[in-house]
Amino acid sequence: MYAKICDLEILSTFITDVSVGDMLAVEALVANPLDWHHFYERISTISKGDKTDFTIVTDQGERIVGSGDVNDVEKWSNNGKFGFKIKIKIRRQKSLGDRRLRKRDTGEQKVLNKIR
Repeated sequence: MYAKICDLEILSTFITDVSVGDMLAVEALVANPLDWHHFYERISTISKGDKTDFTIVTDQGERIVGSGDVNDVEKWSNNGKFGFKIKIKIRRQKSLGDRRLRKRDTGEQKVLNKIR
């Protein structure tokens, strides 16, 4: 698994959770303080409302490419482990079409999909 959001590249060794639907959420856990320093510098430049392109590659090798607006950026540390979660409101997305489950509720389309 691989994720690229803004200028931040996240490899599978760090990714703990990826959710794709109306929102893209990428969560990562970093154990090494030197790696955390690298991520922290890049995460600090991302702010709510920024427009960004993203690329996600799933464990099955499927690519999800799109763009959206950063909705939330969370950072935390817990007993020497560091983590972050980035949520993006998706505006455009290519791929993943055959794996979507669509549910129509009062004219609103909801896409439900959990990767991994």
